[in-house]
Amino acid sequence: MSSTAAPAPSALGRPPAELPWRRSVAVLTGRNAKRLLRSPVTLVQSVCFPTLLLLTLLAAFGRVIGGSVSDYAARMVPQLVVAAGAFGAAGTGIAVHTDRVSGMIDRLRALPIDRRGYLAAAVVADALRAAAAAAVLVVIGHAFGFRFHQGVAAMIGFFGIAAAFSTIWAWLAVRVGLVASASEAVGSAMNGPVLMLFFLSSGFVPVAGFPGWLQPVVRANPLSVAVEALIGLSAGGPVLVPVLQTAAWITALTLLLAPSAVRRYRSLAP
Repeated sequence: MSSTAAPAPSALGRPPAELPWRRSVAVLTGRNAKRLLRSPVTLVQSVCFPTLLLLTLLAAFGRVIGGSVSDYAARMVPQLVVAAGAFGAAGTGIAVHTDRVSGMIDRLRALPIDRRGYLAAAVVADALRAAAAAAVLVVIGHAFGFRFHQGVAAMIGFFGIAAAFSTIWAWLAVRVGLVASASEAVGSAMNGPVLMLFFLSSGFVPVAGFPGWLQPVVRANPLSVAVEALIGLSAGGPVLVPVLQTAAWITALTLLLAPSAVRRYRSLAP
């Protein structure tokens, strides 16, 4: 009596194994980073506009407020590094909005990737974008006297804080992109609050230059504490307190914005 060996099960009909969370984030981060690099909005908001502001403010107020262009550059470069992280986040919001209205988010959910990786990848890619914009502004500022005087570790911390602080705006941009009715609405929703905080920041004008009743607001401004931390890490000055205050703002606003974005993302039709 002959027997026939049972055929080995074919893998053709099996769904591919889902990529783990870290791998999913890495793959989607690469996708998002490429999109941001090709986005005119991101280029303008992250590099061109902050650079134009830097050159204009140094020319107009360098000697009036800072005493010299190089002294004012020591303050304005950190200010524009923080602002570039905030302004440029609009590109991430527009990308999320485009993925939502085009059905790309639904298609990504059908792929063998961890569904939780989409939002994390958007934020990580935006942080990389902010660090790259910071590097460009530092190089430009170098021509006007901006220098790192606190060593290599402080310089690394400078870029690390710039990237970490930008995640606040990335989460806000993601949340706006998930609900905005049009891509134009993303920029409108982002730029108003950022401009208000920018001109009420101690990076633009030292706290003593504001009216007394406004000075507590300026000191508490998250842009102010981030700028003071970056100034301390580059030109010198207090570091520990501004860094801790910046970390507190990052933690508090992330806890406020991230769960809201996650809930909205989960509410989208699968």
